[in-house]
This record gives sequence, C-alpha cells and structure tokens, in this order.
Amino acid sequence: MRSLILASHIFGEGCEPTYTKLKQNNGSMKLSEKKETESKEGSGNQLCHSISSGAINNIHRIQDLQLAEIEMSQIYDVKKVLAEGCYARVLLANHKNTESNVVLKAIYAELTPIKDFYREYHYSYHLSPHPNILDSYNVSFKCDNCFVFAQEYAPYGDLAGHVKLGGLSESVCKLIGNQLSGALDFMHSKELVHRDLKLENILIFAPDFSKIKLCDFGATRKEGTLVSKLRCNWLPFLPPEIYEIIKNERYLCKTSSDSWQLGIILFVCLTGCPPWQMADSIQDPNYAAFWRYQKRRTTKIPVPFKKFSPRALRMFRKIFEHKPDKRAPVTEVLKYMKDPWIECKLQTSSSCSQIVSTSTLVQERKDSIKLYLRQQDGSRNSQENNKNKLNKLVNSYGLETSVDQKAISKRVWEWVLSCDVNAEHVEGI
Repeated sequence: MRSLILASHIFGEGCEPTYTKLKQNNGSMKLSEKKETESKEGSGNQLCHSISSGAINNIHRIQDLQLAEIEMSQIYDVKKVLAEGCYARVLLANHKNTESNVVLKAIYAELTPIKDFYREYHYSYHLSPHPNILDSYNVSFKCDNCFVFAQEYAPYGDLAGHVKLGGLSESVCKLIGNQLSGALDFMHSKELVHRDLKLENILIFAPDFSKIKLCDFGATRKEGTLVSKLRCNWLPFLPPEIYEIIKNERYLCKTSSDSWQLGIILFVCLTGCPPWQMADSIQDPNYAAFWRYQKRRTTKIPVPFKKFSPRALRMFRKIFEHKPDKRAPVTEVLKYMKDPWIECKLQTSSSCSQIVSTSTLVQERKDSIKLYLRQQDGSRNSQENNKNKLNKLVNSYGLETSVDQKAISKRVWEWVLSCDVNAEHVEGI
C-alpha cells in the first residue's frame, strides 16, 4: 500500500480535502478507501479537490479539475531544481507547516494545454499504485504561470546519474529490467503506452537499485491513439518506425515502441553507451550491422554486442525486431533473468585491453621493420642461391628477370618507415 500525502499537509490546516487511496489487487486498480471532508471556511478550501470513483473505474476518462492559483512561496520553501526539460521543471520543496519534503512538477502553462496537464496528472495518479511507478499525490494547483502537482521524492536521483562508462553490473541491470518490465506491463494491461522511456525517467529509491520507479507520463497515450513524434526525444532511443516519421506526421502509438526503448535502456545500463546513434540501416553502420545479423544475412556478431552471451543476444534480437508487429513484449526480458548476459572469455577484447599510446605503437613498428630489414640483409647469401635457381626456372619459360625484387621490397619498407616518422612528427606538433 503506497503512502499518501494529504492536501492539508501541503496547503495547511485550513483545508481537509476529500482524498482517495488506491491499491493494487491482482494487477488491477480499485477504490479501497474514501474519506469525506467536513466543509470549513477559508480560501484554503478552494485548493482542495478529489478524483471521482468514475474516473478511477475508467482510467481513460480524464476528469477536468478546478485549479486554484496560489503563491508558492507562502506555503513552500523551494530548495532546488531537481530537473528541467522542454516543458516542465521538477522542484524539491519543503512544506513550511509540516517541514516535509515533496517534489513539485511545474509544467509550463504557455507550452502545455490544460487538457494535456489533466491527462498527465490523471495517469500519474492512477498508475501510482504499482510499486515501481512514482507516487503522485492528490494535490494540484496553478502558480507562476505553471500547472503544478505533487509527487514523492526520490532520494538517489535518476538512473542517468548512476550509469557511467562501462555500464553497471549484470546483477544490477537484471534488477532494473525486472522492475521496469513489471511497471510497463502494468501500463500495457491498461492499454497505455509510455512513449518516452529514458534513463532520466527512472528514479532510484535504494542505493543497491532494489527499488526503482518509472515517472513522467506527459507523453502517455492510449494504445492506438494518433500522435506526433516527440520533439525532445533522444535519437538512439527511437524505434525505426518512429525515427522514419517525418516532422508533423501522425502515427498510431503502440506498446511495441516501449519494448524497443526498454531494450535500449538495458543495453545502456550494461555497456554505458547506446548500441547505435539512430535506428537507420543506411545512415548508421552499427545499426546496419545489427540489422544484417538479425536478418541472418551474416553470422558475424556486431561489435557493440560481442560481450553478450548467446541468450542475451537472443533477447536483444527479439526486443530489437525491426517490424513492430513482430517485436517481443516488455515481459520478454523476464525469460532471461536466470541466464548469464555477459560472456566471460579468457582473452580480453580490444575494447578491454590495455590502451597503448600512439608514440609507443610507432616505435614498436619502427623496431619491427628495422629487424626485418636486418634479417633480410643477413640472409642475402642463402637467398642468392635460391634466386639463381628461380632465375633459371623463369628463363626456361622465356620471361624477363632483370627486376631486382629484393631492392624494390627494401625501398617499400624504407618508405613505410619514413611515413611513420612523419606521422610521429605531426602528432608531436
């Protein structure tokens, strides 16, 4: 059962609002508790609202709310800006009366129609009973030309702040995949598509990643709805069917796009970088290589995927299926939780081997070429006999043998050596 902040804690003692308390029961949401309020005098009552049971019974019925405008500084001490995006700011605030921390998501009213705010707040609130979806509270208002609603605070930030070069451990990535796939499967069971999965929208509630929560439902839509491409999406996260959409073109949103973005998140967590820059088989060589491998046009494993085990490769091939109708659902990753994902080999790959400086490589190459030339000069006598035998054989066929191949070979090596010296000089400059 999730915790619930009362609006009276947020707005003060002058308001005791109606609130609803939701819980998850066998994968479905239902109204478990409802508390009626006593009418009190004061302007604080205008700030209170409740969400009707009809809207809860039908998650796709968005209810319009009466948003009162308040002065935020009179009620909250804003500590800092946690995040800022194209359409909103996320603030960490302290309620003055209760001295409790709460997160306020302030959505710019100039860039966001009021109906879009209603939709985001509605989905955020009614999806929050799931243990891996961020809690949103029954508090919303308007302030400083922003639509604002309250959410719980994630003490360890978002996933983007934890993934470094080289990625996270396999066990941590499996924890993330297990929880994230559960949250998305819950959404998909309600015929909802998140559409904006990325590291910044996954919040951490435990230092060992045993508790993460999905957030930001501003782009969430019912499956099958006509939508436009999001303007602030990171290209590597876009599935091919959405990447190919031109500006202002509309398309039907499907849960398969969430599957693709889940796969990208898992890959980034495992490696520290995306597998490609764009899902375009013409412009991106990494994606072109994976596409050929997926279509079994080659048996060569693409370089970004070489560290993975055969079972992990099978998982990625299914979740990165080019055709959305054949793409595996988000629950596909659960089938591979008991399998190793990282291939352990005795010999290290070039990406994991010790990095040698360019000057050292040039010096080693010069030494090897000089050694080769000395060996060639020292074996001149023995080669001369072999050369005479070869000349006799070639002359017997009437071929010209006046060209000294040894001299040409030596000049070629000396030219290669001079090129290395010039390259070292340019590098020093």
